[in-house]
Amino acid sequence: MSDENKKGITVKIDAALHSQVREYLDAHNMTMAEFVTQALDNELHPKTDMKEGATMANTRTLAIQIPEELFQRIKDYLQRNNMTQKQFLIGLIEDELERDLTEREAEIDAVSEEPELEDKYPTQVEEADVGYFSGESEEEAEEVYEEEQAAPQESYPSYAMGISM
Repeated sequence: MSDENKKGITVKIDAALHSQVREYLDAHNMTMAEFVTQALDNELHPKTDMKEGATMANTRTLAIQIPEELFQRIKDYLQRNNMTQKQFLIGLIEDELERDLTEREAEIDAVSEEPELEDKYPTQVEEADVGYFSGESEEEAEEVYEEEQAAPQESYPSYAMGISM
């Protein structure tokens, strides 16, 4: 970022705190501007949402073994980002769980948006399906039905699953 896009902040702090900040800056090879920017950014935009009220009574231990090289990379990352191992791991876990939840909700929504079987095959008979042809009145259709019922029923052999009619 260019200097023209930057503003200055001047504050007075306790001499002992200033000494601690100077030691930290030397140990981490940082400038005061980098340190203050990082501190303000972490305060204004925390990387993890630590649950309020978390106590030792409702916490569990999660321990893993990782290769030394990966551990050193994580340690360097934590120093650069001024984070603890706990903040880092909780942030990763919460992000992944949130991603998974969002993905599962999207799958459920996709399934619930599919038309139901009832929508594809209506069970109610509509007027067009009552059995008489266009131009034929309902009374004429009833006469045809009564004639069909009065005619002798033919018996047809049934071959499927041993059913007889």
